[in-house]
Order: sequence, then C-alpha cells, then structure tokens
Amino acid sequence: MKTLAVTLLISTAATATAAPAFAEEEAGARVELMPSTAYPEPQTRGLRHGSLWSTFHGLQWPYYPKTGIGVAGYAWVDSGYETIERGNETQQDIEYWLQQGRVLVRVTPTYAKDDFFVQGQAELVANKDQSLRQPDVADTDDLWIKIGRWNKWDVQLGRYEGWEVYHLGMGLDLNTLERQGASDEAYGVPAIYGVTYAFYRPASVGQAALHLYPTETLRFELGTQVGNEFGSNTLATRPVAVVDLGWLKLKAGAEYKVLTDQKQDAMGETTSRGAGGAVQVVLPPVELGVNAAYGLVDRYAQDGTYDAKGSNTTYSVGGFANARVVGDVMVGAGVNHTYLEDMHLDPMLGRVQMFKHLQTFGAVQYVLMDRLYVKAVVAYARADLAPNFGAPIFSNDMWSGRVRVMYMF
Repeated sequence: MKTLAVTLLISTAATATAAPAFAEEEAGARVELMPSTAYPEPQTRGLRHGSLWSTFHGLQWPYYPKTGIGVAGYAWVDSGYETIERGNETQQDIEYWLQQGRVLVRVTPTYAKDDFFVQGQAELVANKDQSLRQPDVADTDDLWIKIGRWNKWDVQLGRYEGWEVYHLGMGLDLNTLERQGASDEAYGVPAIYGVTYAFYRPASVGQAALHLYPTETLRFELGTQVGNEFGSNTLATRPVAVVDLGWLKLKAGAEYKVLTDQKQDAMGETTSRGAGGAVQVVLPPVELGVNAAYGLVDRYAQDGTYDAKGSNTTYSVGGFANARVVGDVMVGAGVNHTYLEDMHLDPMLGRVQMFKHLQTFGAVQYVLMDRLYVKAVVAYARADLAPNFGAPIFSNDMWSGRVRVMYMF
C-alpha cells in the first residue's frame, strides 16, 4: 500500500508557545494515509480481502509505532431488494427496494517513545438511510484513547466495539436487509446472539478495557461498559480470550450486564448474561468457521414484578465458509439459526412464547486495484413465531439481494 505523507512544519515561535517540551520530538510528526504495516499480521488473519482478513482477532491496530497522525477509512453504497411473505393473515406481504450508504473517515493521532505509546482515534461517519433508522446526518463510531506498550498491554477508554467472538462471514453485514431477516410487524424476530449484549456501541454508554498480549498467539481482553442506556444505568463486564495460530483460531467470551432504573424508588432491573465461542480455520484457498453462543435475560419492572415478556433465553449456532475461486474473485456462504423463548406462559396452551430465525446467504466478491470491492449477496431467512394468548402460530419467509460497492483507503 503506498503511503501519502504531509510533513507538519512547526515554527519555532509556535512550538515555544504551544508545547516547548515536545518541540524536538514533534518536529518530524506527519499526517499520512495509514501504511500497510498499520494492519498487523504476525499470523495470517485470513484469505486476503476475505471476511476473516478484515478482522484483527484482538491485535493492536492501527499499529503505528511512531509519532504522527494516521488517516484511513472507507465508503460504500448498497443497492438492494427484499420481499417478505408473512404467514399471519392480518399482516401484509412486502416488497422493498433500498439504497443506503456510509462513509467513514478514521483519524488516529499517536505519540510513540520506544515501545510505549499514547493513541487516540475518532471515526467520523456520514450515513445515508441505513435500515436501523440511523439519521441521515454525520455521526461518530469510535472515539477512544489508548495507553500501553506495543505487543505487551494497553488500556483503552472511550467508545468502540469489543473483540469479536461470533464471526458471520461475507454476508449479514450490520444494518443490511439480510441481517434483519424475516421481520414481522407485530412481534420481534430474534437477532443473532454472539456474546453481543455488551459488544456494540450504545449511544450514551462508555467502555474501558485492559488488553494483554502474553505471547504472540495468546490475547486477552477484559472489557467493561458503564453509562446511560435507554434511561437506565448500565454496568457490564465482558472478558474475551483469543488463541491465534494463524491457520487455527480459537475464541471464547462471556459477559454480564445489569441495567438499573435511575429513579431512587424504582425497582426496575434487567440482567443479561451469556457466553460463546468460535473455531476458525484458514487453509488457502479456503477459510471457514463455526460459532455458538447462549444468553439469558431476566427483567423486573419498576414496581419490582417479574416481566415475563422481557425475560428470555436465546441461543445461536452457525457457520461460514469463504473460498478464493481465481485471482481476486471470492465466494462465500453462511447459515445461522437463532432460537428465543421468553417466560410469557400461556396456561391454556401450556407453553411459553417461542421464536426461531433461520438466516442463510451466498456471496461473490471481486476486488479491483486492491481498494475497490464489489460484492453481491443473496439471502434467505425464515422466522417461525409461536406467540401466546390467541395469536396464531405462523412463519415469515424473506428473500433479499444486494450489491455493495466499497472503496477502502
């Protein structure tokens, strides 16, 4: 990857006024597009341009062991179509066309001295009509600061995603039609659970994590979340371990998260906990993996009574496979099954509410000039819904297709 660099010229007067202690060290600081070395690969991450290769498996990145400011990011546009046939006669079938897009610019200022470093990162985002009702305005993904020693340890504070355990492959990208699956107008269709109660970036919740790298192949994250989520106080812990031998990757994680009402006299509380693991194999020209995760949620209302509808048990199992066909052409496929039952018991029927969701996809991808990705994804999903208290047992079937054009820089 070629590097574009702009040397920052700092005048003697400016340095003396703004930061005299760092004048000598910062004189050579640069703003540059992140070089290829910023994306570490002590063992193979996966097939080049494949979904595992785009995952860093807990590695410290961007790896930028010098004082400067690195810039990177991506831009993509999805054009897609979806049809859902709903088994409940009171609901209408739908046909849905969608074009959405996203541009992200990542800025990573770094100060490095020997093997110690201080690093910050901001990911500035422009969204276009993403399917999870994200605003059509600028936004922020990552916003964090990290302090540590390269390849030894670091402490991270701010807003970011935790380490991934459950890998989905070349399809089911976040906020896409196939990720939503066979959605329903009246009932929630279960989303894939992959040790994800405390994984993503809630709007008003912050994170902190300790990362340890005792060997080149063994990595640990002890993650936490704290803040305000949906009007409740959030406190969570999420440890993850990765064993990375290159050709074989083993991942395991667990989490425990508590939401409590902010009003002093309220007794509302939601406790979520779960665990899962993954096994991933890279044997060129093929990479593949299997995942499993199990979660429990118990919710109590503000008056202290148990909320049977808001309490549930869920598990997801799935797998993916990617293969290089020829040159820069890759194909991939994946399947995931999610089962959720809540504690809402119907004494007449003798059952609780149960929901199942099968999500499958196939994908083909071509990469031009090492930067421009063109990917087509076709997906099928089926949701089986067994709600209680007079609602019928029914199924929804979804077919979708989309083409993503993405430029990486």
